[in-house]
Amino acid sequence: MLKSEKQKIITLRLDEVLKPLGFRREIMDDIRYLRRTEEYVDSFYLLLSSWIIEGRGYSREHKEIADILWKLESVAPAQIQSWSFKKERYIMTIYDYSISSDCGFYGKKSFDMKLGNWFDIDSPEALNDYLDWYISYLLGEGQEFLDYYSYLPNILKKMDELDATNTNWWENKIGILAKGPSIYFTGLIISKLCNDPKYEEKLERFNAYYSEDKNEEKLPTFEKLKEILEHVEPRYNV
Repeated sequence: MLKSEKQKIITLRLDEVLKPLGFRREIMDDIRYLRRTEEYVDSFYLLLSSWIIEGRGYSREHKEIADILWKLESVAPAQIQSWSFKKERYIMTIYDYSISSDCGFYGKKSFDMKLGNWFDIDSPEALNDYLDWYISYLLGEGQEFLDYYSYLPNILKKMDELDATNTNWWENKIGILAKGPSIYFTGLIISKLCNDPKYEEKLERFNAYYSEDKNEEKLPTFEKLKEILEHVEPRYNV
């Protein structure tokens, strides 16, 4: 199948399901969907070629986190990574890493969240089989992910679980925070908003990290964040 033929089937199927739920679509190098509410921005995208399809997990911007991060952009724009959609910009807070970048081959393996890249999807039947599975993720496990992590203390809990095993917050398959140069800023903001009893411990950890010679250029942004957080009142009490 041609890429254009696949794209037509994908957009027809996804539009039918997602537009009634408030999602909008944009086609760039990928096919991306986005939904805005007062508190969140939810998004995902699919990468498509004539021989492979890769549907990514959900990402979400928590606006209360992004609002603080935007204040740092004037200090160091390169350290604040945003996601573009129709000339709008968003800073994603979390990402569902359960859909990995591992590969599967249609007809040889069942569709599985552990496999994000699929080869040999070269017929309408194969593509619709894939979309049946991917839509079931978006409406099922993916929505459950968004629901559970809509509550910031649940994100903090996951961060601490990863810390307990010296695992990165962005670890493939099991991470929680969206990758980007401001990921530690995001974690510290969440910690402060949750009145985290380990906030000072995290703060000292990042003081040490940003004081290293290799991170010297990021130190002014971190210092600015600390100034901002001094005036931020916790919204939760974990």
